[in-house]
Amino acid sequence: MPRQLRPAIFLDRDDTINRNADLPDAAWVGRTPGDLLDPDHVHLLPGALDACRRLADAGYAIVVITNQGGIARGGGAIADIDACNDRLRGLLAPDDGAPPDSAIPAPLRPTLVEACYAAPHHPMGAVAPFDSEHPWRKPGPGMIESACAELGLDPARSWMVGDKKRDLDAAITAGIAPDRCVMVGPTADAPDLSAAAARILGSDPTPGDSTTVTLRALDGRPLADSRTRETVLATARAIAERTGVDLTDLSATDSSVTATLAAPRLAALGFLAELRRLTNAWSIAKHARDLWPAADHD
Repeated sequence: MPRQLRPAIFLDRDDTINRNADLPDAAWVGRTPGDLLDPDHVHLLPGALDACRRLADAGYAIVVITNQGGIARGGGAIADIDACNDRLRGLLAPDDGAPPDSAIPAPLRPTLVEACYAAPHHPMGAVAPFDSEHPWRKPGPGMIESACAELGLDPARSWMVGDKKRDLDAAITAGIAPDRCVMVGPTADAPDLSAAAARILGSDPTPGDSTTVTLRALDGRPLADSRTRETVLATARAIAERTGVDLTDLSATDSSVTATLAAPRLAALGFLAELRRLTNAWSIAKHARDLWPAADHD
């Protein structure tokens, strides 16, 4: 059975989760201002930790995607990106447990961040092989597309939050709807990540809900007949399309049909009742018998 795709929050890093524009000059020694490659200067913006906790609690995977063209410009190495991302992951802890400088190795510390993706490329860079454009570099969609493929994420149910237009452009190209892309900043859609989280949770109050329901045949193996099976499956898909419910998985055996829906249980049972009603009506007209008992679900 294919794995169920999950919703995610894709977050830009600098000036979305952590400070960047207002860092002191010491953060840029030997580097172009804006290319944050020193973990000692990774500091969360106000409200960022609480926002990420609320989003994770709601069922979203938290994925960071960041352009880091300072590598192409000679301001550091891949290890510096990793060190900054490890520092960020440590600060974004799921609870108030061990501090980020604890003895636990960074990759093993509890964190709200499922993954970090970074594009070290820049077309004006001087360090090969990063001195060119790349599909991962925003506004390219590569980081989001890779994350969706590797982590089992559904772009249609996901959101993007960033402080620049290129963040939103990358998300839209990757299949995230424009109205699920939020720009943060003083004059943007939301002033900060906390406000963006409130907007997201107000639109998707229960993104993590998922329910699996099954209809079992009244008797025998009626779905062994290919026409009956295809009629049941086609009816299920038609109900989902008509009602707007997200049908994430659908399968059948010779004696049952099982559907997984990204919906609360009450909505899933309503879907099941409609599937029972329509396919029983079809079976009575075609074979003079019901397929399913009056109320059989789990």
